[in-house]
Amino acid sequence: MSTQKNNEYYVKKFLYPNGTLKNKLNIRDKEKLQNIEYIGSAARAVVLLKNKPKIKTIKELQFVHKAMFGWLYPWAGQIRDYNLSKDNYQFLEGDRQEFGIQNINELLKKKSKLTHLTNLDYAELLDEINYLHPFREGNGRSSKVFLQCLAANHGQVIDFPRKNDEMIAAQNTADIEKISKLIRIQNLYSRKAAFGQLESIQTDNEPHKD
Repeated sequence: MSTQKNNEYYVKKFLYPNGTLKNKLNIRDKEKLQNIEYIGSAARAVVLLKNKPKIKTIKELQFVHKAMFGWLYPWAGQIRDYNLSKDNYQFLEGDRQEFGIQNINELLKKKSKLTHLTNLDYAELLDEINYLHPFREGNGRSSKVFLQCLAANHGQVIDFPRKNDEMIAAQNTADIEKISKLIRIQNLYSRKAAFGQLESIQTDNEPHKD
C-alpha cells in the first residue's frame, strides 16, 4: 500500500468526514467530544488510582489507557501499527513499535530496582514514551497517570505542570533536562501514603459537568 493510500486508509478509519475522531457515542462535534473525553477520562483516572496498580511493563500503560479511554474509543489500549505525527513532529514508526517497547521495558526494569527515582529518571521515561506514542489519542494523559502510579509504588508523588506548553515543547525537542526541571517530586516513603495523596490531588483537579 502506497504512503498516500495508507494515510487515506487511516484517516477514514479514525475520523468522521468533518475531522472528529470516531467514537462509541457517535459524537460528531469535535469540541463536544473533547469536553466529554476530558471529563470522562479524568473520572476514570481517579477510579484507576483507587486500585493502586503496580507498574512493571508497557502492558500496564495499555491497561491505563484502556481504563481511561476504552468507554469512548474502540482502539483504546491497542498499540498502533501505523505512522503518526503531530505539529510536524514524527513519532516512532508503526513498524518499529516493538523495538521502542523493548527499550522502555528495559528502562522500567532497571529503574524499578531503585528505592527512589529522580526527576531525570522520570523525564527519561516520559521522553521515551512520548516518542513511542503508542496510541492514536490520549498518550500524554495516560503516560502521566502511568508514571504517577510508578512513582507511587516507590513512595513518591509526581506533580506535572498545569500549563502543558513548556512540557510539550521540551518533549518535542527531546530535552530530558528541561523535562526533568518541569517535574516535581515529593517523597512520602510509603506506597499507601503516595497513592492516597495522588488520589486526593486527582480528585481535587477532576473536572465536573455544569
